[in-house]
Amino acid sequence: MPWDRGGGRRLNFGGRARFSANSDHGSDAKFGAILKASLAEIFPQLAGVEIDYCWGGLVDITKDRLPRAGSHDGVWHAMGYSGHGAQLSTHLGMLVADAILGRQDRNPMKGFEWPAVPGHFGTPWFLPLVGMYYKMLDPIG
Repeated sequence: MPWDRGGGRRLNFGGRARFSANSDHGSDAKFGAILKASLAEIFPQLAGVEIDYCWGGLVDITKDRLPRAGSHDGVWHAMGYSGHGAQLSTHLGMLVADAILGRQDRNPMKGFEWPAVPGHFGTPWFLPLVGMYYKMLDPIG
C-alpha cells in the first residue's frame, strides 16, 4: 500500500493524554506511559508489544478544528490538527510532498481560510479548561 513505508509492522497511536501549555521530556514520557496503557486497553493483544518511538508536544488547534495544508509565500505547511495529528499528519504530509514534487495535488485542505482563535494571544492559557471540559464529557460520551 502507498502509505505503508515500514513494511506493514507499524502502528501510529495517539490520544488526548494531556492539556497543558508546557511540554518537556519528563511530562512527555509520563503521558507516553498513559497512552501505552490505553493502547493495551483498546487492543489487549498488543499489551506486550515494544514501543519504538514516543513523542509529545503542544497541540495546534484551529478555530474550526480542521487542519490546514498547502503553501503560503513559498513555504509549505501541514498543521492545525487540533489533536488528531497522529492520524492526519502522515496523510497530509504525503499529500503536500506530492504537490511539492509536482505530482497531482490531492490536498483537500488547500485554500482554506485560517481565522484566528478568539482570545488566543501567545501562551494557550485556556488548555487546562478545555481538558477539564472534555474529561467531564468522557464518562457520558
